[in-house]
Amino acid sequence: MERHDEIKKGAWVGIVGNTILALLKVITGLFTGSYAILADGIDTSTDIFTSFVILLSARISGKPPDRTHPYGHGRAETVASKIISFIMFYAGASLLIESVKRLITGEISLELSFPAFFVVGASAAGKTFLFLYKLSLGRRLNSLATISDALNMRNDIMISGTVLAGMIAMKTLGWWWLDSALAIFVSIMILRTSFQIFYEAAFELMDGMKESELDIYTDIFRVLEKFPDVHNPHRVRVRKVGTKYYIEMDIEVDGSMTVEDAHDLTVKIREEIMSKRDDIEDLTIHVEPLGNVEKEGFGVRKGV
Repeated sequence: MERHDEIKKGAWVGIVGNTILALLKVITGLFTGSYAILADGIDTSTDIFTSFVILLSARISGKPPDRTHPYGHGRAETVASKIISFIMFYAGASLLIESVKRLITGEISLELSFPAFFVVGASAAGKTFLFLYKLSLGRRLNSLATISDALNMRNDIMISGTVLAGMIAMKTLGWWWLDSALAIFVSIMILRTSFQIFYEAAFELMDGMKESELDIYTDIFRVLEKFPDVHNPHRVRVRKVGTKYYIEMDIEVDGSMTVEDAHDLTVKIREEIMSKRDDIEDLTIHVEPLGNVEKEGFGVRKGV
């Protein structure tokens, strides 16, 4: 099964699972009057939409490069992550405002029945399954959108667990204000995750490279060391689009080398580097005469 097909499959699993859990929690929250359960249900409802966003992004990112998108459509998944962060922020902010209002006015009317406890417990179990499934899928496929969705599921597990603990405390201690307080906690968790996902997506859209990804530069320079005719490799720039890397670099060669020989050298370098890693989509090498001096732009050189 191709990568994009697996992402689509994961999105459909999320849609079905979250639809069932959202319906159970919203209905239970309305019937019992528990704003914490209702808040959890609304948060789960947003997960349905985020799964549809991932589904759409998988279809777009699977398209090949064209005239208007020469680097392909891989960043559709990154854009999807940003959309997910906006959705989560809106949901979290709305819940925070309503929860604070409810706590101030003291509009508390709860019926903590067995179905309420069962639904919250079932939600925690269901979200645990979805979290482990999506996190494993996202890491294996290197999909930021799927990993973002998994992190959202992880927060849902903590939220459902907290709500369940709060319900037990309310049942045993009679703290009427605890439901709204837990709803506020839920909303803050949602907002926190939305900021995390937004930062990750913005970092990637700005061609940022994480520390864990910088080993690609080491791999490049190690290959170049095998070619004695290559001197002063510099202005090495790596751009990540989706799950693939696009590399540009400058090298210096003896000025007496013919154009044909220089071209053959770059072909060998390209083949060697791309054979070392299957996540490199393209490599462009600019050849300069040895000792060339000019104002250089941004990029990485060996030892820097």
